Amino acid sequence: NKQVKDTDPLPPDVRTAYTQKYGPLVDDGIASLQQATKLNPEYDDAMTYLNLLYRRKADMVESSAERDALTKQADDLLDKVKEIKQKRAEQAEQKPAS
Repeated sequence: NKQVKDTDPLPPDVRTAYTQKYGPLVDDGIASLQQATKLNPEYDDAMTYLNLLYRRKADMVESSAERDALTKQADDLLDKVKEIKQKRAEQAEQKPAS
């Protein structure tokens, strides 16, 4: 009963069971959220959830390169969300109060 760290891959038997149970749901969620961000490139909530699903998908892959690529996609989305929120905050500060 060894504790798995967030950065460690899941053990093969756990990963297989996890993928069988949640794989289709995660893939469907990723597709839906990607579509939402295509329709609205500033949709930060969708990007935040997509980041989380990329991390779940990373738990499902065997290859460390693929896991690293998915984690990087998730990190890049978080950076983009921060940029969007910063831009909105700056725009809100620039608007005169009525």
